Amino acid sequence: MEQAEQPRSKLYALEGLVRRLPEVSVPKRHVSFKEKFMWTGIALIGFFVLTQVSLYGMAAGAGQTAFFGQLRFILASHAGSLMELGIGPIVTAGIIMQLLVGSKIIGLDLSKTEDRALFTGVQKIGAILMGIFQASMLVMSGWYGVAFGSGAGIFLIVQLTIGVLIVVYLDEVVSKYGFGSGISIFIMAGVAGTIFWQAFNPLQVGGQFTGAIPNFFGTMLGGGNISDAFFRPGMPNMMGVFATIIVFFIVVYAESMRIEIPLAYGRFGGIRGRYPIKFLYTSVIPVILAMVVFANIRMLGMVFSPLQGASYYLSAPNGIFDVMADPLRAGIYISILVLLCMGFAWLWANMTGMGPRDVARQLDRSGMLIPGFRRDIRVMEWVLGRYIMTAALLGGAFVGAISAVADFMGALGSGTGILLTVGIMYSLYQEIAKERMTEMFPAMRRLFGE
Repeated sequence: MEQAEQPRSKLYALEGLVRRLPEVSVPKRHVSFKEKFMWTGIALIGFFVLTQVSLYGMAAGAGQTAFFGQLRFILASHAGSLMELGIGPIVTAGIIMQLLVGSKIIGLDLSKTEDRALFTGVQKIGAILMGIFQASMLVMSGWYGVAFGSGAGIFLIVQLTIGVLIVVYLDEVVSKYGFGSGISIFIMAGVAGTIFWQAFNPLQVGGQFTGAIPNFFGTMLGGGNISDAFFRPGMPNMMGVFATIIVFFIVVYAESMRIEIPLAYGRFGGIRGRYPIKFLYTSVIPVILAMVVFANIRMLGMVFSPLQGASYYLSAPNGIFDVMADPLRAGIYISILVLLCMGFAWLWANMTGMGPRDVARQLDRSGMLIPGFRRDIRVMEWVLGRYIMTAALLGGAFVGAISAVADFMGALGSGTGILLTVGIMYSLYQEIAKERMTEMFPAMRRLFGE
């Protein structure tokens, strides 16, 4: 019996608006390695320029501190600039769209070109609307010292929204003409720059070097107390440097951990294969989603007072002294973060085509089966589910716990920032290696679908 055609998504009502939005055209030819490197660099420079463009119309002394605190590293946010909101609106819109697609609420099939184009366009609209909403929340909270309905307040909202729009197109340039995604590159560059600056900053404040390493050597040469260099509160210290290095190597090791399920081709007897399931099955996605939720609650807490108390417990204590000062806060924070990461890992796996059922269907269409089990997609789904969902939940718990513990130890650039940087660097390395291989052996492009 012929399968009934899926009804068209109601989102096609926005197709006219989507078509009017400017977009970066898809390259009509293969983009060389040098061109990708160039466009990635141009987008990154453009992003850093935006972080230096101050918002116009703020009250004197307003907007000088980072609204998002430690979350600014994950959101690529820069206080008082066009990048105050960072990538927050884009990621929030992306999360909403992915969940709506995965739950079949909006009826889009991303394997179809038209649906995929509509999905991208609506996500772009969503990012702009989310930018307007978040900018309005900041102005309404009085963060910039101007009235919400005043001309200055409206102009600030317009500036912040323009900043979000520019980042949307910078991300699009990198996605189509560069390496990875712009959002990932911006996060990685921001966190790496922060870690370097906190570790090696030679400037002095109150007679102490700001950077952890210059302060350490200054303390040693000056005959000071070495423990002060390791545990000084409120400023980067050597405990944070060692925590950063330890977390870096732990995450690198975790990225390489995997289970390989044996497979066989049903049509070709004797030909075997393996399906690898990474320990970090959903990578660092769960902690990104959790941090975006925390950031939005923090923003809403500035306007709605009942959420202000929750905001305190959803921000990580930074350093051992902060943890000792309020251990209850540390316990609540790590518990909520781990549970949220596990929940998001489960959702992401099931709603983005990575769940046991979707993987079983892909393997079945490829003519593969699991040796020792009869060829039945339900049996394959059951076997895969034992490994995939376990890896997703454990991986989610791991990234949540390591992120919190790194913050408790005072890691430079925040624990989540280090997690994201390692994950992004790992993915970027794989993409660059593949690109170099296809440059040397052009015939291999067909194997990668280019």
